[in-house]
Amino acid sequence: MLKLRPAGSRSIAVVRGADRRIPAGLVLAGTLLWFSPVASALSLSEAERIAVERDAMLRVLAEESLAMRERGVAEGQLMDPRLRVGAVNVPVDTFSLDDEDMTMLELGVSQEFPAGDTRRLARERMDISASAREAVAADRRLKVRLEVRRVWTELAYLQRTGELLEVEEDWLEQLRRSATARYASGQGKQLDVLRAGLDAAMLRERQLDLDREEAIQRAQLRRWLGEEAASQAGPFALPAAREPAPLAELEHQLHRHPAQLDYERRIRAAETTAELALQRNRPGWMLDLSYGWRDGDMQDGRSRSDMVSAMVSFDLPLFRNNRQDREVSAARAEARGLVEMHDDHLREMSAMLAEAWADANRTLELERFYESQLLPLADQSVEAAMLAWRNNRAMIEEVISAREVALETRTKHLRLAADRAQAQHRIDYLSGDES
Repeated sequence: MLKLRPAGSRSIAVVRGADRRIPAGLVLAGTLLWFSPVASALSLSEAERIAVERDAMLRVLAEESLAMRERGVAEGQLMDPRLRVGAVNVPVDTFSLDDEDMTMLELGVSQEFPAGDTRRLARERMDISASAREAVAADRRLKVRLEVRRVWTELAYLQRTGELLEVEEDWLEQLRRSATARYASGQGKQLDVLRAGLDAAMLRERQLDLDREEAIQRAQLRRWLGEEAASQAGPFALPAAREPAPLAELEHQLHRHPAQLDYERRIRAAETTAELALQRNRPGWMLDLSYGWRDGDMQDGRSRSDMVSAMVSFDLPLFRNNRQDREVSAARAEARGLVEMHDDHLREMSAMLAEAWADANRTLELERFYESQLLPLADQSVEAAMLAWRNNRAMIEEVISAREVALETRTKHLRLAADRAQAQHRIDYLSGDES
């Protein structure tokens, strides 16, 4: 049986009795033809790329990192020199520049030099802070990919489940017609017709629930990809089952996760701040050079000579208790607090990794058990119930119950596959896997 139904932006021809889907345009009067789809499909890797490119938070983090590096360059420079121009020792009674020997026009320049190695440390602190923001950006990229994969997997589960319900709905419709024909011929019961119709109605209700959930997940996909890209996304497929890497290996990778690197770099920045505060205990100094031009002649007739002055001034860090020492203490306290936060965050991520790893292994084991044991048994039960009903050795309720059990078994198998994929996605995020 051939039936066309929309799936996202394309139509899918579902071939009843076979577990495969044919793109729209391939089926015409039982003949397979080919033409190009309406819109090109968008794969999962392309969807992840688009989501990362569209994410506003990543752009904010990039600008913050750039701002910190620019600020670090600025903080690593000397202060601008100061130019001084003026008249010195001018008599207020005449305001003459040549009456007094000490009257002069002065041109001076002064340059301030910060204490110790503060310029280098200030720049280093800003560079470390910028690299911490870059680690936050790397963690954000992993989270964006995780969210896209989560939505993609849920849509794959919902669509596969919807296909199962459609097949079951078609089967129930055929069963209802068969029961009606048997009742008309006097071989069946009216209750069989009613039971088949009620079960068909229940399946349609389940399909409505799936449609609502799919609408929610597609809204999430549009959030990450935008309207146009989300409309081209697909086909949605559950990833193939694979054994998770050993937990010890994953825990080792956890230490290099961008979220952990962020804490490590913030701790280094706090330690650099403490070292910077210690450097401020050293005196800063300033160099002052000036040239004084004097007009007029001295009493012996000689011209007044010009004068040059050079001065060096130093800071006197005498009151350190409530300034420099407090700054050092505050920076060290901040560093200790970050160390505690880092340890707690590492323990939290380690617990999340162990939980995801256990979920992945447990669901993978159950998924394989369903494939090897329960699914074949469910199919055999349906065949046996159908044969017995056709030979008037069983009631229609037994056939419907067998089909319901088989449908529930296949639905649970799909849910296990989706849960296993979601657990693997969490493992990939926690291990920092960007592939």
